[in-house]
Amino acid sequence: MTARSRWLVLLGIAGFGLGILRGQNVLAWSSLTVLVWMFAEWIRFYWRVWRELPQLKFIRHVNDQTQSTGLIWSGRMLSVSVEMVSGKRRLSPLLVIHDCLPENFELVSGRSTCVLISRSPSSRFCYEGRALGLGELTLPGIHLTLQDPQGFFVTERFVPLKQTFRVLPTYAGINESQPLVKRMNSLPQHGIHRLQRAGMGSELLELREYVPGDPPKSIAWKVSARRDMLMTRQYESEVPVRVYLFVDGSVGTRIGGFGKRLIDQMSYVAGSVARSAVSAGDPVGAILFDERGQQRIRPAGGERGFHNLLDQLTAFAVPPSPPARRLSPALINAAMRLCGEHYPDLLDPRINQVPFTFFPISPWKRHLVYRRSLLANVLAGLYGLSVSQIIELVHDDRMMAQFTQRLLSDAGVSWMPPLVETRDQGFHDGMATMEMLSTAIADSVATARDNEVYVIMANLLECATNISHVLPAIKLALARHHRVVFVFPTPAFRRPQPLRTPDPGTSAEELLERAEGLRNCNLADRLQRELRRLGAKVALSGEQEAIRMVLAETELARSGRVVFAGVR
Repeated sequence: MTARSRWLVLLGIAGFGLGILRGQNVLAWSSLTVLVWMFAEWIRFYWRVWRELPQLKFIRHVNDQTQSTGLIWSGRMLSVSVEMVSGKRRLSPLLVIHDCLPENFELVSGRSTCVLISRSPSSRFCYEGRALGLGELTLPGIHLTLQDPQGFFVTERFVPLKQTFRVLPTYAGINESQPLVKRMNSLPQHGIHRLQRAGMGSELLELREYVPGDPPKSIAWKVSARRDMLMTRQYESEVPVRVYLFVDGSVGTRIGGFGKRLIDQMSYVAGSVARSAVSAGDPVGAILFDERGQQRIRPAGGERGFHNLLDQLTAFAVPPSPPARRLSPALINAAMRLCGEHYPDLLDPRINQVPFTFFPISPWKRHLVYRRSLLANVLAGLYGLSVSQIIELVHDDRMMAQFTQRLLSDAGVSWMPPLVETRDQGFHDGMATMEMLSTAIADSVATARDNEVYVIMANLLECATNISHVLPAIKLALARHHRVVFVFPTPAFRRPQPLRTPDPGTSAEELLERAEGLRNCNLADRLQRELRRLGAKVALSGEQEAIRMVLAETELARSGRVVFAGVR
């Protein structure tokens, strides 16, 4: 019953009683007529709920596909249509159909809610959107709101219609990131015959003019003397250059909204580099590391190897169990909102009954205990908890926080407050990341060949003051003649720039943003100085320049030159 019906019933009872006491038959009969009419409407409404709702069938088409699983790309448009079919010719006058959208889905055009006022036995509505970040995207089902014409009674139901999609990372096009002097090497793609290509082989391919940075041993001195200009021997390539991608998946890279996480930015760079390298015939491998350990992907070429790498990056980006945190009112409120949308039937007082108690005496605290008991019963129904576990769940804050986080994480909520605590990536987090990175580089150097390209994408911006802990592993890689390129993601998705002195009239939020920008700029400068002193290349954020820098280092490793020139 709605508030309108409660007030009407109260007035009807009061009018009927007043008419009997004062002998006013007209008032008594009128009030009784209203009560009988309300009772008849209630019977009619719940007859519709009992007969019509079970007969509603829903079909969701995602890009004209109805399968329960599939693959989509992050950032690309999706067309979704929901069709409702009913076995009855006449439906309830007011039915609101809402397709529950996860946090990883952004609605671009159309509406995910349809309001049916007519008595049509079928309906269809469409909308378009896109996945924000890679990982998983789950469309859980349809939320129904059924209401009578007068607005006296309303009920909510949830129809499960689960579809789970793996969201692959997007990447830049080949023409957007290819160097000008890029050449193919001796291992072409399938179906292409072997041709002579420039490289560091033993057979002479051609003579060309000397370019600053060419090794002196490749200079053709006799030809240079005859032409009165320096000429360089260009040899045929024999072995392609292997590219290894180091992707950091620590907690700091997963915090934030979908599409704005550091791991989304790193996956974009990794996919773009892999796409360009595979198109040139270079095998690409990866080392994915986080608190759970390392995952090594062997270098492979071709379209099969490229899509296998994207699939592994997608599986790696699926967040594990969130870090434990304390129970807070915001966490309880978020879980109750989620249950109200996805599991309204489990919050029905007729199903989820909480016994009345006088304790605690404070009404506010009693209300908190009531909501917590409701949530505990919902969690028990979803995860199959026993009676003793329900009682423990009501009184144990740590256990309640654990199951509440699990509920929100399973629903696809991003790692932001209140699911996880916003924490600064300080000294201890930076030390853990540097230890994992050092171990990953050392293990890769021990099993790799010489003259490979290491593309390291890690969240080291917060621990720039302690970068000396990872320098021995970098020196080891450079000593084995590997090319090392660092790509540091930034939370703002842009290169840190020096900021002007704030005006006296700026707000506190602007001052805080400027201070954070200055801090990131100083940390970036320190990282660049330390790493470039060793001979490593450094790029900030996921801009196109970072991708082109990696491809330039790949070309250097292939040609054997020291200085690269001619990158667009």
